[in-house]
Amino acid sequence: MWYDKLQNKRMWEIFSEISAIPRESGNEEGIRKFLLDWAEKNGLEAKRDEIGNVFIYAPATKGYEKVKPTALQGHMDMVCVKTKESSHDFSKDGIEIVLDGNNVRAKDTSLGADNGIAIAMALAIFTDPEAQHGPLEAIFTISEETGLTGAFNIDPSLVKAKRMINLDSEEEGIIYIGCAGGIDLTSKLKAKWTENKYDRSYRIEVLGLLGGHSGSEIDKQRGNAIKILARILKSLNKYSLSEISGGTKRNVIPSYAQAVISTNSNIEKKTQKLIGDIKNELKYSDPGFTVRITEIEPRPEALSDKKRKNLVNALFTAPAGVKAMSTAICGIVETSNNLAIINTNEEEIEVINSIRSNIASAKEEHLEVLKTLYGGFGFNCESGEGYPEWEPNPSSKFLAAVKKAYKEIEKKEPVVTAIHAGLECGIINTRIKGMDSLSMGPNLFDVHSVNEHIEADSAERVASFLKQLLAKLK
Repeated sequence: MWYDKLQNKRMWEIFSEISAIPRESGNEEGIRKFLLDWAEKNGLEAKRDEIGNVFIYAPATKGYEKVKPTALQGHMDMVCVKTKESSHDFSKDGIEIVLDGNNVRAKDTSLGADNGIAIAMALAIFTDPEAQHGPLEAIFTISEETGLTGAFNIDPSLVKAKRMINLDSEEEGIIYIGCAGGIDLTSKLKAKWTENKYDRSYRIEVLGLLGGHSGSEIDKQRGNAIKILARILKSLNKYSLSEISGGTKRNVIPSYAQAVISTNSNIEKKTQKLIGDIKNELKYSDPGFTVRITEIEPRPEALSDKKRKNLVNALFTAPAGVKAMSTAICGIVETSNNLAIINTNEEEIEVINSIRSNIASAKEEHLEVLKTLYGGFGFNCESGEGYPEWEPNPSSKFLAAVKKAYKEIEKKEPVVTAIHAGLECGIINTRIKGMDSLSMGPNLFDVHSVNEHIEADSAERVASFLKQLLAKLK
């Protein structure tokens, strides 16, 4: 097996089994059945709530019967992205895992270590004959990646623990005690089609970008394929636009975008300098960036000039990336926007932005900025309900106990901070009265992209720390 050379074979074997099950957001029935069957096979109590979350319960080990219960929490679903050339079908195909030195990655797809590693760590501890711990509860939620559905609809009666360790973080040695809230904005521009007046049509593709998580990696100044495509289109003069699309998920920085245009100009010559400038701008943060221009069959229809100009100007003008850094916690992003998805159909062009902020009022202000901007270009704008910020509690007794254990085990202080990404802790805390949460995890890189990988040694260290921590919690 791919994990034969790794140390924690129990954890990696479970991770491998999880990875073989299709579990894109909204398609969690297979992984849910696996978890319930796994619990039954191992003699553990398990339940599911009405929305589809799974709860597994492990009794206290000898000598820990009077210890307060602790919940280990993660989500069942994963972001599914693949290379343009891949024929992988996420509805039926398992993830093909590759061990690349000390990195665990997938072949041509996202890996799903976000958040499959949380499930693997929890189940490994639940069946470890050497583990010592009080009563344990595993909370595995559905559709975290597409709206935190499981957390919002969790059944509080199935959770007895009042302290919870979320295992959905991506940096070893960091304990998160707060996170950003978020809200999505969908803007729609009614399409008006006219006869194409140009003879030659071209497909312009922006590709080779790293993409990544729109929360934890928004500050890395990676290229946004939709913004770059808009910049290229803005630089052109006489052309028509027949199609534009890009992005895959609201919480993924778009790594690919394409447009079909028609013109009588020499496109490659017109765009050569600009593309060179963008490559220079991204040479450190996104060195794989490239643009592919291909002549295709002429398109008979195109957007009216007015609609095309409004669309391109809106995309060109819309802010994307970091808006403000936190003044409360040094080094973290306070407010950001991910220009995430654009699609074209016969009736309209749809654009989706995902806004995050650690401050509720800043989130609402940035939402209104975007509504005003898109509305000014003729778009109809609708925003979702969003999800709340998780306000840090540095004086938490649970946090103090974990910090003490960390110093004893790792011989150093952990970094305690907040994260710009959304975590389920804030929602679960509000749903379950008295819950005290924190979040930790191993080193993951390029999540929500085909380059996603997890550092094997880091995952094993975090699993070892978690096991020792539970033995110290009283």
